[in-house]
Amino acid sequence: MKHSLPPLESLKAFEAAARHLSITLAADELCLTKGAVSYQIKRLEQHLGHALFKRTTRQILLTDAGQMFYQTTQKIFEDLSSQIRQLNQNHQHSLVIAVTSYVALRWLSPKLASFCAQNPDINVIIQHAINQPNANQQGIDMSISWQECLDGFNSDTKIQLPMPMFAVASQSLIARYQLLAGGLDAPENLGQAPFNSIPLLCEERDLDMWQLWCHGQPLANPRHMIEDANVRVQAAIDGQGIMLADALMQNEINNHSLVGVSTHQLTGYGYAISTHSSQTQVQLLIQWLQTYEHAF
Repeated sequence: MKHSLPPLESLKAFEAAARHLSITLAADELCLTKGAVSYQIKRLEQHLGHALFKRTTRQILLTDAGQMFYQTTQKIFEDLSSQIRQLNQNHQHSLVIAVTSYVALRWLSPKLASFCAQNPDINVIIQHAINQPNANQQGIDMSISWQECLDGFNSDTKIQLPMPMFAVASQSLIARYQLLAGGLDAPENLGQAPFNSIPLLCEERDLDMWQLWCHGQPLANPRHMIEDANVRVQAAIDGQGIMLADALMQNEINNHSLVGVSTHQLTGYGYAISTHSSQTQVQLLIQWLQTYEHAF
């Protein structure tokens, strides 16, 4: 039967942008450029003959038409994803893990190799994700996210990996700003001359880790927002600014690509492994990962 549906690429770009209300986050999720996402949305608007977003200098908002179309598109995508999962489960058990590429590369992937070898009937799917407090968990069996590590776990959190955060910089930046040993051991010094001109590399999120690291002291340092942690690490190596590191960056510390610039550490945060499904394969992987709970 002939149909007049818009291109699937345009629908995917629209659904992601509408869900995040952000072209940037949609581009990250789809592994596209922001320009490519904007182009696909424009194609869809031309196809429908309606504007789907109101664009401001700081954000995008759905129009009335966009809101209605998003509700329909989201349901169709969810139904399609559910059907695909059901078909996959008929011949192989699948396990979808939402995790940032930073944690996947540095912690999760090496541990999955032996698990997959011993459980060949389980199809492990790594889904790139970013740390968003209200991320859509539709179709996700397990997630690993950065958050506050509390004494009491909630019902979904099965494993916590506390990660003290410490400030690091490249040798070139240390030389450029004449960061002497111990100069930032008192974290409040970062907000005072001459250190308050040093750029701080950070993730674009509501929680300001640098502010917490400095005991809540306001900081006037220029900020370079880099959401992808792997890109942020490379920016620190290239001397673009100081970064808050964790134990997953031990290789960069060992090869002296990055050097600690303060003995002060921010504690109370880390990675939480949560489950969103009661499937047997999820429980098997949780039991497997618990053997690595204190191994970084």
